[in-house]
Amino acid sequence: MSAAALCALPGAASAELVSTGHNPRGLPAPSCFWTGPFTDKNPDTNYAYPGTEIRYWGAKFITPPGAKLFLRGRYAHARYESLNAYQSDGEAVLESAASTGSLPDYKIKPDAGSTNPFILGHRRDGAKRAFTVRVEGSAPSGKPPRNTLYALREPDSYQDVILRIYVPDKGYGDEAGGGLPKPELRLAGGEVLRGQELCNALNSNHDYRPQLIPQVLQNSLVNWPGKDPATNPAQNPLFFEKFFNLNYALAQFKTPAELAATDATPQGTQYNNGDVKYMVGQFDFAFGDVLAVRGRMPSTPKTFKGGEVMGGGQLRLWDMCVIESLVTTRNTGCLYDEQIPLLKRNGRRYVLAVTRAENRPTNARKKCGVAWLESGPNGDGSGRPLHGALLTRNLLPDSRFHHSAWDVDAPNTAAEVMADNYPRGSYMSKAQFESYGCPFDWLNGPHG
Repeated sequence: MSAAALCALPGAASAELVSTGHNPRGLPAPSCFWTGPFTDKNPDTNYAYPGTEIRYWGAKFITPPGAKLFLRGRYAHARYESLNAYQSDGEAVLESAASTGSLPDYKIKPDAGSTNPFILGHRRDGAKRAFTVRVEGSAPSGKPPRNTLYALREPDSYQDVILRIYVPDKGYGDEAGGGLPKPELRLAGGEVLRGQELCNALNSNHDYRPQLIPQVLQNSLVNWPGKDPATNPAQNPLFFEKFFNLNYALAQFKTPAELAATDATPQGTQYNNGDVKYMVGQFDFAFGDVLAVRGRMPSTPKTFKGGEVMGGGQLRLWDMCVIESLVTTRNTGCLYDEQIPLLKRNGRRYVLAVTRAENRPTNARKKCGVAWLESGPNGDGSGRPLHGALLTRNLLPDSRFHHSAWDVDAPNTAAEVMADNYPRGSYMSKAQFESYGCPFDWLNGPHG
């Protein structure tokens, strides 16, 4: 099978022009400009692996020649917020060019009289939190100006912008108290458009579609010659690899020699966030009813219950999610840093039990110092109920922290580079896991 075949993603974002307001899948649309939120709670939006603690909104449009598009918003009450631009295949725009296709919260300068609450040490609860971002449709000719997002357009396609909000503060809802940025279009002649007139001029639509691989391709990979189709590509003990590119991820179903010969040059897909590095570990309960994952939790800001000022940490956010295969790209469930108990007297160590619902150990509970993630009833979503994958995000590391997925530059090096921060997993029976007691005994616990 060719590399081109492996990389194909049928059902990618539309590459044909459609009518204003086009919404063939009936996706939620809070305005004529924005589509969403995309969350794992809604079956119609649970694709491209939306984390449980994350909310996404998308905007598809074409800026008329000579016009200028502005997004006027209020910083969210949340852990993190960003605007990113994408091409029609879900690949980030200008991913390697000085973040011109990405604006993380800390790089967005506030309007006069307002304060950016995401800056370290700034108050998070300030009332004046307005910002304005300019969206450009052509690549910068020199140094990009502040608060400018470059959303480039491919032929016969659309500019595509994604707004992200991670971990809204308690009580603030999906939009985290800031509301969605309001678009404003300034035409070449000086006229300013808003609302439906703006959407008509931009040909705004809601034509987002899942980017999935076909079942026949998944079957061919699972049944790759020389591999065990019952568990392929899971390993015992659990093995986490950084996501380098789609082709390399799919090549993990192949033989070790074929995998080693596959290009691992980083290239994002599935609307990846440029501020995140991802790691994926395939698992299969044929190796044991309980997958016990342990490691060291990087320090992160504590924001869910408020917090007067923006704190620091080794990462802005860390999470662990159970996901299905690329046949569905569904998220099953996640836990992020603040939701995972740390074992006492063990230097930010954690234990996470991943099981099917019927195999949850009695001590896989917060009161015992153990986090629990349920493997979904559909398994990998492509016909293997005992199979699935874990995905972990490492968001915005501190410049002094060098043991995250951001520091992994080559395949098969994550465990060495990340040291104690590498998630190590081992399989066991439910009874064996329960034998470690409550509180969970770290020193005598499972070893991966």
